[in-house]
Amino acid sequence: MKLFARLLAPLALASVPFLAHAAPTVPLEYYGDLPAIQDAVLSPSGAQTALLATIDGERVIRVLRADGTPVTQLRVGEAKIRSIEWIGEEAILLLRTETDRTRLGLGRGKYEWLRANVIPLRADRQPVSVFANQSFMANAVLGFHGIREVGGRWKGYFGGLRMGRSSGERAKILHYAPGLFEVDLQSGDVRQIAQPPANGIWRDWLVGKDGNIAVTFERNSDSGDWTIANGNGNTIASGRQRSGYIDPIGLGATGETVIYSVYDDDGEGAQRFEVPLSGGESAPVWQDTYIDQFFHQPFTGHIIGILNDNGAAKLADTAMQSRIEAALNSPSGGVTELNAWTADLSAFLLRTSGKYDSGTWYRFTAGDGQRAIIGLERPAIQGPVIGDVRTFQYKAADGLEMEAVLTLPPGKAAKNLPVIMLPHGGPTAHDEPGFDWWAQAFAAHGYAVMQPNFRGSTGYGAAFRDAGNGEWGRKMQSDISDGLRALADAGIADPDRACIVGASYGGYAALAGVTLQNGLYRCAVSVNGVSDLPLLARDAVQGSSNVVERNFDTLMGKETDLSALSPARNADRADAPVLLIHGKDDTVVPFEHAASMEDALKDAGKPVKLVSLADEDHWLSQAETRKQMLSAAMVFVRKHNPAD
Repeated sequence: MKLFARLLAPLALASVPFLAHAAPTVPLEYYGDLPAIQDAVLSPSGAQTALLATIDGERVIRVLRADGTPVTQLRVGEAKIRSIEWIGEEAILLLRTETDRTRLGLGRGKYEWLRANVIPLRADRQPVSVFANQSFMANAVLGFHGIREVGGRWKGYFGGLRMGRSSGERAKILHYAPGLFEVDLQSGDVRQIAQPPANGIWRDWLVGKDGNIAVTFERNSDSGDWTIANGNGNTIASGRQRSGYIDPIGLGATGETVIYSVYDDDGEGAQRFEVPLSGGESAPVWQDTYIDQFFHQPFTGHIIGILNDNGAAKLADTAMQSRIEAALNSPSGGVTELNAWTADLSAFLLRTSGKYDSGTWYRFTAGDGQRAIIGLERPAIQGPVIGDVRTFQYKAADGLEMEAVLTLPPGKAAKNLPVIMLPHGGPTAHDEPGFDWWAQAFAAHGYAVMQPNFRGSTGYGAAFRDAGNGEWGRKMQSDISDGLRALADAGIADPDRACIVGASYGGYAALAGVTLQNGLYRCAVSVNGVSDLPLLARDAVQGSSNVVERNFDTLMGKETDLSALSPARNADRADAPVLLIHGKDDTVVPFEHAASMEDALKDAGKPVKLVSLADEDHWLSQAETRKQMLSAAMVFVRKHNPAD
């Protein structure tokens, strides 16, 4: 029920210059603020909405009645909250992460640990920290498998690690793969309901409506052999997927089947199947369909339908389908997302963003078709100060059709503009034509911002995604510069006034744009970016299974010279100033990437600056360091590529 996006029909880019009203200036730090609303969920009855919000700089959970009147407000401090879930009508499950050096015997590195806390709404109930006060459990959640009402009590299902000790020794983890545990979300009592797998086996579970294990998935991490077993332990499906792409999607609409996907190595993408829990043949389901969203029924996990990439809902229950269609067809000016819904689909929470809309949350009631605003994400950034957002089509040099998201500066003609190329991270992700705080910040300062969905991006089918395999620093990189060329050919951008900026994989692309490529950009800004592919391979593959190694070989190309595609190992080729910004607590792309790149550029006598973000992770989860990043990037870009 969480934040799945629907891409609206692309807008044709007009050949005439776009003109807007002169826009007032918004302080830069407003763009770096955390959203006033980050998440929103409906209680089981739909009578209450819980908002994860930031009010006057303080993180809170705000609970509203269906009519929008407040029930209560709970302070949650500086926690890095990833999502919230209702537990019945009287408590909230808060899922958050903490960056910490592990004391669990996993080495000396930093890890981003998931924690779970129960926040009761009633004063006579005590908060519960999942696993935290259990001497036999590590204080870490390794997988969340849903909430169920069992025997009149709300239970949560979590992956966890058991601890034990020998005489005179400190407690240590007994097995480094998680088992499955049932947690009473009122008392905090823990009961193990499934054992961890043997070494070399990956295991996952689906929990039925009754709180029992309905399905167990297993995959051999070396051979790729996989099995699906029902609650009685009987195998109901099996096969081999050498790259490990077997995905347990969920139980079917009745709870009597399981739906799973297996990736087709012959280029057909994810193939989905449904098999009865009682056994029988696996039948194809939703084949040849790109799925934007699965509709899971709250508190059962049953999949009742899908939303395809054309924005069409497909449900077996026609009455439910009409309710979803009514919600999707409510007016919107850009991207509409269905974020949450009740079990009977009588009420929905929607989020929109796009033209003149920096993010608006609504409650939609299917019965009367009413849509009521429950809050704005960025109240200080509204209306004409928001740059126009549209899609832009172009062709790569080899003829492959491309699409980019283009954000134009408010109050300026779309002609001969300075430009920021802003490739996304992932790289298996994609940008959509909604409000993007980073793109809008640059647009507000006079830049056209192009976010190319280069080959390897999701959202355009399996063949397009797979076209990125083996293309880091190659065609994935030239797809970005081909977008710059097309934007210049359209008269929108001045190709001699371009910088390239990005985070994570986008940071790699930014660095590659001035090392592996030359003569294109006046500057490059890499935020938490990959700079050294051999280092990336070491961290990703060393000590891992054959499945992981095969995946990495597929992604990079089996015989690829990683050094030749590493910006840090080609620093002597840098032809523009480089700004490196990196979180000290980044556990996805370690700070070592920034430090190595800085050293290599300095050794080569190239201009470089490194800004380290204290106590910040890969996702820029904190407002102050996000603003620090934004300020440093803007000062650097304006120095080397002035907009006026």
